[in-house]
Amino acid sequence: MRILILGAGKMGSFFTDVLSFQHETAVYDIDSLQLRFVYNTYRFTNTDEIKEFQPELVINAVTVKYTIEAFRQVLPVLPKGCIISDIASVKSGLKEFYESSGFRFVSTHPMFGPTFASLSNLSSESVVIISEGDHLGKVFFKELYNNLKVNIFEYTFEGHD
Repeated sequence: MRILILGAGKMGSFFTDVLSFQHETAVYDIDSLQLRFVYNTYRFTNTDEIKEFQPELVINAVTVKYTIEAFRQVLPVLPKGCIISDIASVKSGLKEFYESSGFRFVSTHPMFGPTFASLSNLSSESVVIISEGDHLGKVFFKELYNNLKVNIFEYTFEGHD
């Protein structure tokens, strides 16, 4: 699968590390210096590169206050069949955004981060998958999180926040 990750910070780098050996990945960040720390992936700094890449899945790993803004920046260059997703800890406004976006979506909240969790042993960590998402998107993330041995919970957008 061709996966685009928005944001090359700690969580973006984590997802790149986890996914880059089984999938074709690319990371987009407006700060080219952030891209120094991602490997085994394409590194993008403009949306024309995203358009050419034609991702099948987007994982938005930018800081929570920029989640919707980052989506708005890339939506015009995404193929219509692309699934968009976020890993935001706060879901306020995302349900409405997704419903108006015209894209299939999936939303998860990894309740761990590279600062506090041992990313090589996540068996004591948890993740929430939002139930309203696209079925195939949820299947992808359930498989990913199961492989990481993370405890999975499912909530609605309303139940999460």
